[in-house]
This record gives sequence, C-alpha cells and structure tokens, in this order.
Amino acid sequence: MPKDLISGKCELQVSDDGVPPKSSVKTTPGSKKPGGSACVFEGQVVPCRTANGFFDAKSGCYLTQIDVPFLMGPYPDYPPGTKFYKCWVILDVVDGKPEGIERTLSEVREPGETRTIDPRVAAQQVVKTMNFVAPQLRVSPYVQSANRVGIVNVPIWMWVSDPGPTTTGPQTKTAALGGVSITATGTVDRIEWSMGTGDTVTCQGAGTAFTREMAAGKSLKDMPSSPTCGYKYTKASRCEKSGAYNVTATAYWTVHWTGGGMQGDIPLDFSRSIPLRITDLRPVLVDPDGGSAPPSTAPGTCTN
Repeated sequence: MPKDLISGKCELQVSDDGVPPKSSVKTTPGSKKPGGSACVFEGQVVPCRTANGFFDAKSGCYLTQIDVPFLMGPYPDYPPGTKFYKCWVILDVVDGKPEGIERTLSEVREPGETRTIDPRVAAQQVVKTMNFVAPQLRVSPYVQSANRVGIVNVPIWMWVSDPGPTTTGPQTKTAALGGVSITATGTVDRIEWSMGTGDTVTCQGAGTAFTREMAAGKSLKDMPSSPTCGYKYTKASRCEKSGAYNVTATAYWTVHWTGGGMQGDIPLDFSRSIPLRITDLRPVLVDPDGGSAPPSTAPGTCTN
C-alpha cells in the first residue's frame, strides 16, 4: 500500500485473481496490527473459506467454481461470461463450525447479474474512493510562520489545521460493487507526533489550536501548555541537520466495514513532516568591572 508522505495519498491494490494482497502499510512500534475479517451466517460467525470453497452470503453456500454445471431440465443458452459454482449449502452452525451438504443444483451467475465477489476485495475498493490524506500541521506558540522558531522550555502546542472527513474523520461511505453492498466507516484512533528528539507524543484527536490571546499578559515561564496535544523542548536545534528538528505527525486510522455477510477492519496511516527550529534565550553576563562577559558557550557552538 504505497504512500506519498507529502500529499498523504494512499493507494489500495487489488490483485487480478480477486484475492486481496498483503498490506505493505508502514507502522511504528505500538501501532495496531492489521485487523482481520469475519463471515456471518444467520448471526453466527463462520469460516470465510473451507475445503468446500468460499463463503457466499447470497446463497448461504460455500462455492467452488466449476466448468460444467448440473441443472434440471434443458440446458439454457447462457451468454458468454456466465460462471457456474458447486454449492455446499449450510444447514446449521455448531460451535462455530458449519454443517451442511452438497446441493445438487449449481449456482449460476450471468454477466450483468448480481454476482459473487469477495467482500474483502470490495471493501478495499470502497476505501480507495474515500480519499484519506495526511493532515496539515501547525505548531505554536512563539513560532514564526515563515521560520517556525520556538523557544527552549516554552510549551509547544501541536494541532491539525484542516480537520475534516479525509484528514481526521470520521467518514462513512456505502457503495455496491459486484452485487455486494459495502459500508465503510473510517475513524482516527490517534495521531502520533515524532518530535525529532527521539520523543513521541500521542494525541487523541486533532489537538487544540493556539491563539495569541492565550499568551496576552503572560511571561514565558507562565505560558500555558496545550490541554490536548503539546510538548516542551529542552534543547535548541542548532546542532540538528539544517538547524531544525524534523517533526512528523502520523494519523492512524481504522476503517471498519460490513457487507456481503462479512465484516472487518482495515488499518491505514498517513504522515506529514515539517521542520521546526528551537532556539534558547541566552542571558547576558555582566562583568563586575563593567561591560559584559561572553557566554560560556558561543551560540553557534555544538557540544555533546
């Protein structure tokens, strides 16, 4: 599932044989493992595939495609593209195991008619049309918009500046594909901010936007911290590459879907990065004999 970290785009791939490919979503330690899916028959969970074929909610059968069907009466003149399936019909479910028999008559799916499609494939196709993207990031206070400069030991507020259905959710979409109606709902579980120092801040939701009124009349030591998503740097960034910390926010989604007698979860994540310079305010040391003494460490010097 390739990602464009700048645009936040995510592409879902579906193989030609109708079997969903393995996910290649990049995750970080602590992130959720990919969710599974379940098939449901008359309110009971059953295996999605057995030795008798794959589960088909429409017929209540496990289907296996065959070349020559068994039909009652004259053989109809089916159009090209018609598919035939051997049906193992479910009669009961005992301790999670389906019990049934092979039905004499075959299942028939004509072109253009409601046909069997793996709901997991349909779900991934629906998710692709939901157009999730990486959110736009903002950090403050005392961060100039042009240079993004913060101050050591002064709280930094972090938030998403464009919250909405495609960036922070929730978003729900229903679509019919191949005769299967899928409803998918995507929600953001968390947003993890990697601060460029080795620290990660986990925030629930988009965060709280900072306004200058919040700093009115306050000294730096009295600057309030964000109530929902914040951080405080203890070291300037001048020794970092390009003189700035690389701040990356990753939104972790779970898309829950239902349809075709199945349900499941599709995990996604979208990242965006911004540079953030952090400076320290150096005191001026006054020489008792007059004048000013140089600071113990020059501003441009990096020490371990």
